[in-house]
Amino acid sequence: MRTTLNLSEQLVREVEALYGSGNRSKAVEKALEEAVRQKKLKAFMELKGKIAIDEDAVKSLRKAELKENESYS
Repeated sequence: MRTTLNLSEQLVREVEALYGSGNRSKAVEKALEEAVRQKKLKAFMELKGKIAIDEDAVKSLRKAELKENESYS
């Protein structure tokens, strides 16, 4: 998607340096993806203590996932 944004030149340069991209669009896209991921993670972490999680089920699913990944190796 093509869009026009008014961004600080200094901020864009910093983003380019942090993400090692020679392409401004890719650097900004990576920064936005990371910002979204961080916001989602923060919201998820705020649920700690508010919802019950079956840790045994999570461990079981994780073991099954690892076993499945090993079969692809």
